[in-house]
Amino acid sequence: MSDATNTIAQNSADRKAAPKASPASVRRFNEARERTKAISSPTLADVLRLAPNDDKIAAIVQHFGYDAGDYDDLLGAGLSMIRDQYALLEDILVVTDFRGERNFKAMEMHLGRIVDGMIRSAYGAANFYENKRQIAFDEKNSFSNESRDEDRMGVDGGENRVDRAVRFAAQQAPKAYALAVMATGACDAYRELFGEDWKPYVKDTGRSLTENVRAAQWGAVL
Repeated sequence: MSDATNTIAQNSADRKAAPKASPASVRRFNEARERTKAISSPTLADVLRLAPNDDKIAAIVQHFGYDAGDYDDLLGAGLSMIRDQYALLEDILVVTDFRGERNFKAMEMHLGRIVDGMIRSAYGAANFYENKRQIAFDEKNSFSNESRDEDRMGVDGGENRVDRAVRFAAQQAPKAYALAVMATGACDAYRELFGEDWKPYVKDTGRSLTENVRAAQWGAVL
């Protein structure tokens, strides 16, 4: 049994009555997973694309009662994490060269790695939330189309499979939101200190423009 079949079967209202997921359900599961395939070097834009926005998290907090934290506190924590380390390490990491010019490279690299870690953590939470949200959305559509009775209770008189999928997705939303706001604060502080937006590190291949052109030409023909 595939991972998709296992996951969907576990979300079924009656596992004994539905031990095997339909091909359509497996397809929807795989499509949702493909839409949220992990990015090796995520950016803040990737995080914000997947994490719940202010309106979405406000609705989730209202209807489910989960704590998503205070926006200003979370943003401030991200800002302080970068600002405080800059102030603490400035005399150590910022050096003056023989010409009397200050070199910020070591500081930039260190704080860039800190921001990178925060972005990756926020992206992981946001990606997980979006994956579960899409699965819940697909479950809702499937349940509606198959049973024509979205209000039908589960076999135990409690939540049905859509209710459980929606609630589980909602539980992930505050985590994704909080980490996304903190990552935003960290990126804001980085831009404030270095005068440019943080970008994920991309290894320099050392290839010249001529070599890149040659490789493209060869690839087009060979």
